[in-house]
Parts: sequence; C-alpha cells; structure tokens
Amino acid sequence: MAFTKVITIDEASLNRVYQHVAGSPNVRSWGMMSGFRAVNTKQQNRKANKQLESDLRGMNLGFFKVEGHWKECQDSNISWQQCPPDKLKDSVEESYFIPNISEEQLLGLTKKYNQDAAVFGDKENKGQAQLLFKNGEKENIGQFNANKVSNAYSKLKGDRSFLFSKPEEKPKQKASQSKMKSILKKTINNPKTGNKVQVSTALQYDKNHPVYKLAQQMLQQAK
Repeated sequence: MAFTKVITIDEASLNRVYQHVAGSPNVRSWGMMSGFRAVNTKQQNRKANKQLESDLRGMNLGFFKVEGHWKECQDSNISWQQCPPDKLKDSVEESYFIPNISEEQLLGLTKKYNQDAAVFGDKENKGQAQLLFKNGEKENIGQFNANKVSNAYSKLKGDRSFLFSKPEEKPKQKASQSKMKSILKKTINNPKTGNKVQVSTALQYDKNHPVYKLAQQMLQQAK
C-alpha cells in the first residue's frame, strides 16, 4: 500500500493547495468532501470521517484535512439543487482535500456517505472546479480564489480561506447604459442651421425636426 500522508492545512499551506488545484505535474485530479452530516451527532460524524479516511487509504490515496462549510439540505429525499431555502442549513464540517482521486471514486464516496455533493477538478480543466452531486449531475463553480468566503468553501487556520467561484460577469445593462451616456454627449450637425448640436439636446427637438431624427438614428445604430 502506498504511504498516505495526513496534513492539517495551515496558513503557509495555501499555495501548496493551489498548486494541486491548478494542476501540479504529479496530480492528475483532485476532490474535496466530508463524511459529516448536520443531522448526525458529533460521535456519528467523527466515526463517519474515520471510516472515510480508512476508505481513502484503502484506495492508496493521501489527503489533507480542512474545515469545510456547506449549506446542507435537511431533506435527503430532495436533490440539493431543488432544496428549498428553508431546508438548507449551514454545516461546518471536517473535510478532506484528496489529490489524484478519480471522478468515479469521488462519486462513489459521495453516495456512500450520503453527501449532497463533493468538489472535483482534473487536469483537463486546470484551476476549474465542479460540484459533483450524488445523483451524478455536475455544476461548474469556476476558478480558484483565495481569502474569500462563499456558500461552499474551506477555511485554513489563521482565518485564511479559499473557495471556487465563477468569474463575475459585468451586467449587460450597465454596459449598455454607459454606451448610451457616451452617445448622448456626442454632437451632430443641424441640417437646417449647420450648427453642431449635442445628441442629448437634439432629442429635445420636435420629433419631425431633422436633427431629432438624426439623433434617433445614432441611438438605434448603437443598440
């Protein structure tokens, strides 16, 4: 059996974890999960995690212990994606970061320990992470980001944390509004006088005035 190393992650280990996530040459894939359930007693959860450690060693897999935070669905008959907000309960649990675990192995353990989901990544998607639900469905949760807090994250000693989050998208509406403001500041020639008129001013003319129509055309072309 290969030697399995158990390391409780501290602040200095943040970069090491990131190297695994980003695609170390020695790590083909990785996963993160726990045997904890919020509905269980402390004794039951500790026993479940001891068994999980034994399972990982039996697979010749090493692991790092981390503190995991997850909003757990309190109804095991409902998938996490369909779980109503009032059934989601914040759960703090001892979790494991597992280098070189396969997606199939991680899914099997997720089902065995009745977890809502586990986190998985592999070399094909460097730096990207997926939520792997026990029903086999997946959800991309984005790039590795340090020192932030989110729905599902792992906290390091010293209050250093890491999470996986989708890059923020700039709202199209805001971009459109910015473009519109820029156009309103531009000027056009008044066909009747030859004078330059700001677009915002031209829009205040009578709708039949040619300068008003020109201003409207500019706005339509910008859409």
